[in-house]
Amino acid sequence: MVWRSWQWQENKPMMLVLVKQTQFIGLLSDDETTRLVRNYVSETNQYGGLVIGYLASAETKHLFEHQWLPELVKLTRQATRVVIGTGSWSLDKVIGKRRFQVYLKACRQGHQSYKLTWLLDEGGRKVVPQVLEGGRWYTGPVDN
Repeated sequence: MVWRSWQWQENKPMMLVLVKQTQFIGLLSDDETTRLVRNYVSETNQYGGLVIGYLASAETKHLFEHQWLPELVKLTRQATRVVIGTGSWSLDKVIGKRRFQVYLKACRQGHQSYKLTWLLDEGGRKVVPQVLEGGRWYTGPVDN
């Protein structure tokens, strides 16, 4: 699993956003998803930091290793809010779906699942950030 982080005000809370995957463009460039999320979170002026986790990233040698899990749970404890912007999982995204299930279980066991919310469109459907085209974010609780 891969994540990227930004902090612009230490005295404000952090948001954690989980998305399916990134398209790595380069160290100084971001893909569309990363730009949309970062811009939205910074423009709300409610958060001083952002971490984006890419659940479907196949950056590890063993795809289902759980070495990423303790660090992600730690980030969840530090975050005020966790937004899951994965939409619905298709069959070709088995890695991300499996990682999300493991993460959800860990959050429940660590009493952190109350922070988890789905990213939704106006109709209440789970979406990825690109679907909202830079517009308003709607969220709903993850069934605990």
